[in-house]
Amino acid sequence: MKISFFIAVFFISISGIYSQNAVPKFDYRVGSGVSLVGSGDVLLFNFENELNYKLNKYFTSSIGIKLGQGLKDYYHPVANFVQGNCNLYLSPFNNERNLDIRFGGGPSYYKYNGTTLAKSTIVNGETVAIKYENEKRSSFGFNMIIELSYLISNKFLIGTELFTQPYFNDINSGVMFTGGYVF
Repeated sequence: MKISFFIAVFFISISGIYSQNAVPKFDYRVGSGVSLVGSGDVLLFNFENELNYKLNKYFTSSIGIKLGQGLKDYYHPVANFVQGNCNLYLSPFNNERNLDIRFGGGPSYYKYNGTTLAKSTIVNGETVAIKYENEKRSSFGFNMIIELSYLISNKFLIGTELFTQPYFNDINSGVMFTGGYVF
């Protein structure tokens, strides 16, 4: 009688373990937003691709690529960048809920290409000579991110992210709106 009781308890506990839903480990996010490069005089439209992996219920790692394209104006006719990021996030309130607030950071590398107005000559109210300078730079830096995401169904999420990325020769700060797929 005692043995059959323990066997029944064992099978009930095993079936309870296997009937629990597994928490998805991967999600893929795309986002778009705006950022200011340098002293804040270059406004860029950003597009990001990011793959996230949940390490446990408090930590998530990610790897991503971000592209930026400047909005053309008289002083900055060309401005764009390509950036690679690798981040580690902390979710202090648990990342297995529908609402995930996380703080993160990690190394970053970017390549910037920009053209700026160097000199213009105005004669009698009319521009007669314009000189532009091309600027190319690349650098390593560090990401600092605050992100809020909400799981709207079992497979889809939306979110927003505030970021700043100080580099050795520049800084990039902005906001992104993201959408993602959990798999």
